[in-house]
Amino acid sequence: MELGEKILISDNSYEVKSLLTPREIEYLALVALGNSNKKIANTLFVSISTVKKTLENVFKKLNANDRANAVARAFILGILSSHLLTKFKNKL
Repeated sequence: MELGEKILISDNSYEVKSLLTPREIEYLALVALGNSNKKIANTLFVSISTVKKTLENVFKKLNANDRANAVARAFILGILSSHLLTKFKNKL
């Protein structure tokens, strides 16, 4: 299963699903699991500046001020779930 799959439980699934790309959901899942930008960069084989820019874009899309707010909003919207994070954590 890809990380971006089965992310929705809301009636507005199309709108919420298209809010973040599957790759952006990967970044956000790593944030939710408590990873630093450096750890995210190492895990996803990208530069730290790519992590920073991607997270900035995620924050804008979710209208979030910081990492914690972005994760909270993603849970509220059904983009992230504890089930999804558990599956992702097991893949690391």
